[in-house]
Amino acid sequence: MKPVTPTPVTPVPLRGILTISRSVRSSHKGITPAPVTPLTPVTHLRKVLAMVLIAVGVVSAASSADIFARAERYSVRVYVTTTVALESSQRGSYQGSGFIVHLDRNQGYAYVATCEHVIGDGICNVQISFKDGERIPAEPVYIDPVYDFGMIRFRLNESGVPLDITIAKLGNSDKLKIGDRVGTFGHPSGIEFSGTEGIVSSTTNTPSTGTGKFIQTDAPINPGNSGGQLIMMKDGSVIGINAATSGQGIGWSLAVNQLKPIIADVITDRLPYGGRVGWMGFDVTEITPARTSESFKTEMPDYVRKAILIRTLAPGNAGDQAGVRSGDIIYAINGKTPEDEADYAVIMKRLANEICTLTVSRFGEKIDFELFATDRAADRPDEYISVAGMFIQPMSKFLQYWYDMDSAAVYVADVQEESAAASWGAYGGPIRAVGVHGEYHEIASFENFWEAIKNLKSGEPMELFYGVDRIRSIIKVVYYDEDEAPERHQITQWD
Repeated sequence: MKPVTPTPVTPVPLRGILTISRSVRSSHKGITPAPVTPLTPVTHLRKVLAMVLIAVGVVSAASSADIFARAERYSVRVYVTTTVALESSQRGSYQGSGFIVHLDRNQGYAYVATCEHVIGDGICNVQISFKDGERIPAEPVYIDPVYDFGMIRFRLNESGVPLDITIAKLGNSDKLKIGDRVGTFGHPSGIEFSGTEGIVSSTTNTPSTGTGKFIQTDAPINPGNSGGQLIMMKDGSVIGINAATSGQGIGWSLAVNQLKPIIADVITDRLPYGGRVGWMGFDVTEITPARTSESFKTEMPDYVRKAILIRTLAPGNAGDQAGVRSGDIIYAINGKTPEDEADYAVIMKRLANEICTLTVSRFGEKIDFELFATDRAADRPDEYISVAGMFIQPMSKFLQYWYDMDSAAVYVADVQEESAAASWGAYGGPIRAVGVHGEYHEIASFENFWEAIKNLKSGEPMELFYGVDRIRSIIKVVYYDEDEAPERHQITQWD
């Protein structure tokens, strides 16, 4: 899952404030009231309706103010600095939003929901702040392998934590309808603790790069809003997490119902840092049932909104070895037909490290496979190698999934600016082989790569053979600064 990068949109002008003036008729003696034109029934009805609408406007405005005032008490601004980029992350400093979902008074922690792309995949430092407050140290505790969702926590006894903080009330995102009034709250473009309002535009559309169930809204979502809450304005409940925007008036929030079980498991320590998700060795996309019938001779059940098409297979993994093919339609997993890609993701999150029955339709022919769904999130790197200004990690299942390749490689996750590797043109990507001391070493494992380069000295060349299915380029790298000598590092952030 690649992080979704929000696209800047033009800020929407603030709505005006409705003011109501009341005229009082004088009843003092000696003052003759101005003549009043008798009201016809129609005119009277119009005035009554106008008064009702004005009253509703006042109540709505007051409710919005109360809802956003309460949101300030459970909302935080999130600051992240990624010091070592691993997996799909990038080094740098980032800001986003978040909201408190749990207060553990016994252990002394507050748990905050945010987006995965705010935290990132790398080794990072995290801080949060409340309105008009100083930064408070925090720590990442979870990043989801499928949804753009993550969690951090901070200690309640830290200086600067307000005494009146509270938790967000999580609503029911399954009951949303187009036209429901919603509000966003967060820190758009560096502006702190800002609320906006809009409506639900769709409950079935999804952004082109997102996975899961989304709520489309016209309430402004800008850079910095990521991780903040989408609020149901009629009751103040949080029904989504703001994740991305596709342009002016098109914002996306992850529906909260699919995240509730994850939140519960994180705060009770039942999920590892990188979560769990089953993977059968292939990538999928969703297509319409009409296309499934027309092009692939497969009729899906009536309740299927989008069919799941197997797009690519990672060589040497379970699906490839069993005979699954690109172009197969997933008809069922353990007898259940996914309703769409979001439903498929939910199914696979339950099947990590389990044997399951995959039923595919191959141009109308139903075929069953017994496959082991390996946990794609289980092998987050627990170590990395630094050499010549590069950070190199094992080829995790996430990277195999992303590059559609096997594990016989290592991965250049980051190249530091102004390093020896950068000056020689090294870049991020899979390394299939390395040449050191005049010898060619085909990489079979991370350990194998370390053995090949661990004795590399200053001034000695190293040849990096980049490639996925075949060698694409060969880059020579030489370091001269002893600070860039080969070194092996252990990772403890996600223990």
